[in-house]
Amino acid sequence: MKRIYLLFFIATIFWACEPESVTTTTTGTPVIQGYLYAGQPVDSILVTLSNSYTNADTVTQTLNDLLITLSDDQISQVLQFDGNGVYSAPGWKVESGKTYALSFEWEGRTISAQTYIPEKQEAAISTDEIYLTKISAGSFPGNFGDLPDPVEVTWSNPNGDYFYVVVKNIEDNPEYVNEIFGTGELMNRRFTFISKPETTDYYSIDPRREIRQFGTHQVIVYRVNPEYAALYETSNATSQSITEPPSNVDNGLGVFTGVSSDTLILEVRKN
Repeated sequence: MKRIYLLFFIATIFWACEPESVTTTTTGTPVIQGYLYAGQPVDSILVTLSNSYTNADTVTQTLNDLLITLSDDQISQVLQFDGNGVYSAPGWKVESGKTYALSFEWEGRTISAQTYIPEKQEAAISTDEIYLTKISAGSFPGNFGDLPDPVEVTWSNPNGDYFYVVVKNIEDNPEYVNEIFGTGELMNRRFTFISKPETTDYYSIDPRREIRQFGTHQVIVYRVNPEYAALYETSNATSQSITEPPSNVDNGLGVFTGVSSDTLILEVRKN
């Protein structure tokens, strides 16, 4: 589940809260949270049980020891159960341009879903390094120094697909640009910024808002399917406008979707 962190702000809103492990039950709806990343092994498929997506107090239970089959146009394999509702196929690397189907039996019906893995779209970056001034605690705004121009990340998008961008510090001991943030619980924590999925062919990184630390950053451009974007949009619903969460799972709930990405490097140096 090492890549589920990218969706921490989305997926658990609807169906998860303090999961409990179960092997049998007679009520509820199976929920799939499955994300297949091009070029990576299958390692982030979570299956839970939701009694009601409208009840915030409902405890979501994991569904264990299921016989879940994953297949493409050439291979069919029963997934490995890793515990706590997580299933994987460590030796199976996801390929761009393929369609993957997932299915299992539950309470006399077949729960199934399929997704297409989009092709990787190569991106370009306007610069691979920027310089920022260290801001000491208590400094006045006039002492912040000149900010660099926004960093432009671009790619081709002739078909109007959905993309989002992650800017992630990868230093072991990152140093904050603004000293006030580098204390307490935030100390040594890597800063990550995640944009919203949009049908666009560029993203402009604002160093003032979206860069918090010095050092090496990965700029990852993700290409995603419409069901992923729909999940993000629904995560912003309020209690007054809440609707049924999006799902592409037959006889169940959840999202089973494919993702591809291109990674660039941005160095943030100290003036």
